[in-house]
Amino acid sequence: MGKIQFFAHLVLFFLSSGLAQAQGITVSDDTGQTLQFAQPVQRIISLSPAITENLFAIGLGERVVGVSSYSDYPLSAKHIPIVSDHQSIDLEAILKLKPDVVVAWYGGQSPAQLSVLKQLNIPIFFQKINTLADIPMSLMRLSQMAGNQTIAAPIIANAYTHIPVLAQAPTPILPAFYQVWSQPLMTLNHESWVSDALARCGARNIFGDLPISAPTVNVEDVLKRNPALIITATNQAQPDHSLDEWYSWHDVSALKYQGLLFVDADLMNRATLRTLSESERLCTQVAQVRARINS
Repeated sequence: MGKIQFFAHLVLFFLSSGLAQAQGITVSDDTGQTLQFAQPVQRIISLSPAITENLFAIGLGERVVGVSSYSDYPLSAKHIPIVSDHQSIDLEAILKLKPDVVVAWYGGQSPAQLSVLKQLNIPIFFQKINTLADIPMSLMRLSQMAGNQTIAAPIIANAYTHIPVLAQAPTPILPAFYQVWSQPLMTLNHESWVSDALARCGARNIFGDLPISAPTVNVEDVLKRNPALIITATNQAQPDHSLDEWYSWHDVSALKYQGLLFVDADLMNRATLRTLSESERLCTQVAQVRARINS
């Protein structure tokens, strides 16, 4: 979606808010599922750290009554009861909190447990992010569900301006390997906002064509595709040595052109508004490698 389309969408968003409040709220989640509410949701449960952060970012933090483990941003989120982790959902805890809606990461929780919530008439809003532009659009839907468009819309509009947009394709387009994990060696395919961020920086995910969203690869596979960029996400507060193994492969382009890059794990691996600013920083690093190649 282009910027003109987006802002037109935003205007319609504003205009429809009063009507939606009067007639109840009908909203589609990120999968196209339609949800209906008699009034704006007041009690929200988040089942991922990224969702928790997104809800706080658009002014809905005070309505979040339950979160998943590792919901640590902003700091106030750490004081909210934990009702899930990456393996399971505490159904009893959720029922006690009497949520108006549960916001879940699409594909991130047990379908069987989510089915139980549906059987108990607890609506589930699925968040699904595949591109950077999906992030502000998803937040728009969340704010519509909560009826706080007046607060959220300017935040979302400002965030949209930080999505990297290439005026023209730079040359060369740099082949890139995004290392999610080192042992085993894991990466991402094209169905990821990270792959979209790389494309917006003028880079190409060398494993974007693989059918699995988070495939395991081997060193030989990476070397054959000879990336000019090898990127990983790390905790910026601590030294990271997860790319050290690549220093022994002197012929790979990423070594020749100082293309071993780091991004902030919390910012890039969680699909939030902060991902957009981190993508801008990634583009700056990619441009520096390209300049070395072209010099």
